[in-house]
Amino acid sequence: MASGLPVPRTLGAVRPALERRLGIDARGLAAFRIALGCLLGYDLLLRAGDLRAFYTDSGVLPRTTNAALYPTLSELSLHGLSGELWVQAALFAVAGVFAVLLVVGYRTRFVATVSWLLLASLQLRNYLVLNGGDTVLLVALFVGLFLPLGERWSLDALGRRSGTTRQFVVGFGTAALLSQVLLIYTTNAIFKLRGSLWMEGTAVRYVFALDRFTVRLGDFFAGIEPLLVAVNWAWFGLLVAAPLLVVLVGRARTALTAAFLAAHVGMFLTMELGLFPHVMVACLLVFLPPAVWDRIERLLSGAVRQLEGRLTTAEGHPRIPFGPSLPVSVRRFGHRIAPAATATILVVGLLWQAAAVGYLSVPNDSPVDPEDHSWKLFAPDPPTTDGWFVADADLESGETVDAYPHADTGLDRPPDVAATYPNTRWRKYLSEVRGGGETERRAFAAYLCRSTDGPVESVTVGFVREEVRLDGPNPTEYVHLGTYDCPAVGR
Repeated sequence: MASGLPVPRTLGAVRPALERRLGIDARGLAAFRIALGCLLGYDLLLRAGDLRAFYTDSGVLPRTTNAALYPTLSELSLHGLSGELWVQAALFAVAGVFAVLLVVGYRTRFVATVSWLLLASLQLRNYLVLNGGDTVLLVALFVGLFLPLGERWSLDALGRRSGTTRQFVVGFGTAALLSQVLLIYTTNAIFKLRGSLWMEGTAVRYVFALDRFTVRLGDFFAGIEPLLVAVNWAWFGLLVAAPLLVVLVGRARTALTAAFLAAHVGMFLTMELGLFPHVMVACLLVFLPPAVWDRIERLLSGAVRQLEGRLTTAEGHPRIPFGPSLPVSVRRFGHRIAPAATATILVVGLLWQAAAVGYLSVPNDSPVDPEDHSWKLFAPDPPTTDGWFVADADLESGETVDAYPHADTGLDRPPDVAATYPNTRWRKYLSEVRGGGETERRAFAAYLCRSTDGPVESVTVGFVREEVRLDGPNPTEYVHLGTYDCPAVGR
């Protein structure tokens, strides 16, 4: 048992069945840890290309603007202490080192805690570029803090003086992690039930008609209508069946988990959804039963022994020095509060999502609406409009030039709408600019004023809105978002 209160022994014969369903193989937790560490590093590499644009005072969201939009949350960000590029680069480098340490499992709990704090700080520095995958990653890593992620396949395991290791972990912590995945799928299914396009079987057709999302193989499959209709119902069926991920055991659970894994790999191959498919694959690893990990361990046994040989001395001692990363009193306190903390995570998660789908009432004066922070991925219906940004700059010379920094765009439809957004974070940010208020738009205009070559007097920002129609040509409409004087908004 670990990371939470054990299942009460008074349940008698029911107890083993509950443990089998709510527990996680220690090797599954190790794979989960490795995947999270890799994702943290991958996320940093993706963000690094826009380090100046998204995280410095010369970018699209200076600290003053972030403070105006999120006065409380912005104060909690370590990344918000400075708007200089070198400071952000240093924080990225530190986070990268801790991501590597998490992968190898060195002082795992301490490293995971620091990694979570750095990730939360980074996300709070620019909330406008976040999507569902970022939230899942933050929540998954937080729940992982209360689980023995370094029990297997880690430097911690090699340095452990005791020869005993737990093969199976069960408690409130494992239940909380498993429930987070189920809540994502189940609440999304409930929202989709309340829509019309999913129930008509056309939702996936609309998703693949949105050029700003489709990439790689997505353009090829977009024209195969029968396949998209089949995928519509197959994915909805999987969402409805998600609770079976806990109910089933053995080969049945393996098969259902494999179906979800295949679905998320398919998402990655066809759509640009940020970290979402990657982090869901990481979370699904903990559902694989021990028999799967037995097979994987046998396949990797040779490589594991070779790696262990390089990391240990001839006497079997680790080459890397170990010692307690935290004082004993702190670690004992952490062990005492872990059951209560993980039980709270479990209950709060259930209540929050119940409120989000309307099963629990929320006071009218509540500062936060759970529905606004729930798993509504393409639900209740996917968007039925596409589009691209247009920005023009008027120079002091009287010339008008294209100010949009990512592509040569105009009123005519570009050959590839997705190519006008360099990555998913720019797409999300520009979506927030389009749907946001004057504060977001002025900050974007100021960025365009600074990034456009030549002395710029003003910039005009617009969006060409394209209505998606499955049975005919898509009409377009130009939406004027504003004209801004550069000296007024700041160069």
